[in-house]
Amino acid sequence: MKNLNRRQFLQQLGATLVVAALPAYARAQEGSGIMQVGGGWRMNERDYQIGVVQIDWQSGQLDLKYAITVPTLPHAIVPEAGGGFLAVATRPGTWLMRVDADGKLVEQLLMSDENDARTFDGHVIASNDGHWLYTGETDRKTGEGWFSVRDTRNLKKVAEHRTQGIDPHQILVDAEGKLIIANGGIPRTPTGGKRNLERMNPNLVRLDAESGEQLGLWSLRDKRLSPHHIAWNRPLENGPVLLGIGLQAEHDDPAQRRQAPLLAVWDGKELTIPSYAVADGYAGDVAAGPNGGFVLTAQFANRIVLWQPQKPAELMTIGNVQNPCGLWPLPDAPGVAVGGGLGLARWHPTEAPAMLRWPQGMAAGNHWAILA
Repeated sequence: MKNLNRRQFLQQLGATLVVAALPAYARAQEGSGIMQVGGGWRMNERDYQIGVVQIDWQSGQLDLKYAITVPTLPHAIVPEAGGGFLAVATRPGTWLMRVDADGKLVEQLLMSDENDARTFDGHVIASNDGHWLYTGETDRKTGEGWFSVRDTRNLKKVAEHRTQGIDPHQILVDAEGKLIIANGGIPRTPTGGKRNLERMNPNLVRLDAESGEQLGLWSLRDKRLSPHHIAWNRPLENGPVLLGIGLQAEHDDPAQRRQAPLLAVWDGKELTIPSYAVADGYAGDVAAGPNGGFVLTAQFANRIVLWQPQKPAELMTIGNVQNPCGLWPLPDAPGVAVGGGLGLARWHPTEAPAMLRWPQGMAAGNHWAILA
């Protein structure tokens, strides 16, 4: 917040956040402290980079700690023990990298190392025991979705299975070690562009990570609602474990897209749409929120919204931020940090909001993550 008073900063960032009237929560120590956050971005409209920014919410400082130039636009960032992280390229991705806590590139996998038969679809996740990594991929020739099982130690593929759909995006692991995959269902060109949307066939699938066996598959009635980003809730005591699915509307009619729902919820048995509140039909990301609910970025509407299972038909607007996308929950807290077009915002239901501008020249990528 250098050289800006708060009023000037808010005007330039174009953001307002509100503290919702929610039950009181314990104050998270990390919420007002210093964070190391990994992410990806483009610098000075030229270089694609991954790296770490250091955030001090108390002093209002956001400083670039280190940066590594990468071949193409990064997408997901996954923290690892010890303060490092994994980064994977945006679809159609050609690289997966590991960076240690000192900012050194220690592992790199290029799809050309695997005969360029596939492309990465933007996300990677570790198994519950940390031994394996799962990457969502697309066959270059057929468009078929696959997931690869990789050795965490060296990123090498040890097995591969179909995702039972096309356009796989985010993958999560459930408590039993099974995979939950959001198959976006959008037919794409070799460069990742959308095509033949009348043939969309999105689904949410649960698979055995070892055998690839399909354990369940769920679809919404409206085939133009594509699931991309997914997140587990933080259930209340004796409350249900829920999966929040951020939806992206792909209807031909712009008015129909704008009226489309933002969120689907899966309770392990059924996939439902709890709210039809209008938020321009495009969820940039989803993350666990308070009261066993979810926070979503309504990216096209420049809004941050909260859904809670106690009031399932409602989407509460908790902030207005220019081009909000990536979300990550604050440690041990019901709040979230939000990556916007011009800066980083922080929302917590019982604490004052905070906003910091990105370093000069940085155009932030889709996803960020707090590092160990």
